[in-house]
Amino acid sequence: MIKKILLAMLMASLMFSIQISIIGCEDKNDDDSGPDVSGSADQFPPSNDYTVKARLVGIDFGFGGLSACADIEITKDGSAVEDAFVMVNSDTIPYDFGVYQASLTTSNSYELTITHDGNLIASGSGAKPPEGIPVITNLDSGDVHQINSDLTVEWGSVSGVTSWQVTSNTGGYHTYESSLLPLDADSHVIPGTYFPSGGGIVYDVQVSGINGLYPGDDAALADPLVGYDIEGPKGYFIGITQSDEVEIFVND
Repeated sequence: MIKKILLAMLMASLMFSIQISIIGCEDKNDDDSGPDVSGSADQFPPSNDYTVKARLVGIDFGFGGLSACADIEITKDGSAVEDAFVMVNSDTIPYDFGVYQASLTTSNSYELTITHDGNLIASGSGAKPPEGIPVITNLDSGDVHQINSDLTVEWGSVSGVTSWQVTSNTGGYHTYESSLLPLDADSHVIPGTYFPSGGGIVYDVQVSGINGLYPGDDAALADPLVGYDIEGPKGYFIGITQSDEVEIFVND
């Protein structure tokens, strides 16, 4: 039952367009230490032909605090790698539904190692989910917005964030992705040009809190040419939490 609930929750995470089903998570620890927000993500030239997009996803089940789950996509030459050996700390992460995914044992830090065909292809350390779920504060599902009008999105503070991102989509496709926004940002304006269709069309708006990528690291989420906080492949190793999607109805 928990797996089905989590599958529905994570399939709505559109920023990375990954379908996910996770079997459940342990409660996170109460450690209040946040990331170092003074620098930028370490970048490593790739030493192999793999691409790894590794996330530690914070999820609130509503019964005892935030939990952490692994969500890792591995490709080589554009094809999914399904037989790698993936570990986060002492947890082995199995392959399922297109990604490697599992709940994680609570920890103050996380170490990622990936081997394939007997070779170490990736390693990374330090990424943690932000310590809370972002909440959009000025919009509610069902709000009506006018065609071609700017939309301001506001959200509350969350600890352990190095950058924010605001996204909008309709019909399951991205219509807008902001750049990575500064740590101290608490609002963002989606230009009206991204709401060109009216007639009651629904646009889903979401805010993501990220630990591990900083303003200026936007290439990591597009077509990375280096590894961001991960050594060996191209790609990234980050923590992330995401707000509930808010449905906005756009009229003419």
